[in-house]
Amino acid sequence: MKSPTEKLLDEVLALQDEDGRGAELTEERVRDVLLGRDAFTTHEEHLLMTSPLARSAYAEAEDDLQIEREAFRQRCEAANIVTTTAHTRWAAAGGDNDFTLQSHDFVVRVRPHPLSPGGWVITLTLSEKFLEIIRAEDVLALVDDHNDTWLRGEVNSYGEIHSYDWPHVGTPADRMRRSDLALQVRHR
Repeated sequence: MKSPTEKLLDEVLALQDEDGRGAELTEERVRDVLLGRDAFTTHEEHLLMTSPLARSAYAEAEDDLQIEREAFRQRCEAANIVTTTAHTRWAAAGGDNDFTLQSHDFVVRVRPHPLSPGGWVITLTLSEKFLEIIRAEDVLALVDDHNDTWLRGEVNSYGEIHSYDWPHVGTPADRMRRSDLALQVRHR
C-alpha cells in the first residue's frame, strides 16, 4: 500500500504534460543502463523526472528485464542448474590470492592481474549444461551474499565472462576470508 506522500507524487506526475522530449529516451537506452552497461546522463535523468513518456520507456524496459530474469530462472530450474556456490570461508591466515571456487555448473577463478599491480582478473566459466540454456543476448552477473557484483557481462565463445575490475574495498581473497560467502550467477 502506498503512503499518502507516494499517492500525492503519483497524482502530480500523472498531471505532467508530455511535450515529446521523452521520446529521446528509448527503451534500448534504458535497457543498457539497467544492465549496467552505461549510466544515465544528467539530461536523461531530467527527462525521467519531467516526462511521462520517458518514465513509460523506463517502466517498459524494467518489466521486460524482469520477464527475462524469470525466464532465466525457469530455464535453470528446468535444466537442474545450480546457480550458487556452497558457502565458503577461507582460513584467516591464508596468503594465496589466486583461488578457484567450483560449483556444480560453473567455476569462478580469481587471480592477481599479471600486468596491473593491485588489479584482479575474475573469470566465470559455465558448464556445457549451463551454456545450453544461455541465449546470446543474456547478460549475467556474479553476485555475492552482500549483493556486491564481482563481474557482469555476456558469455564469450569459450563459455566465459571476464572482469578486470574490482571496485570493492579490499581484495576478493580478503572478502572470502572475512565472511561465509556464496556466489550466485544471476541474469541482469
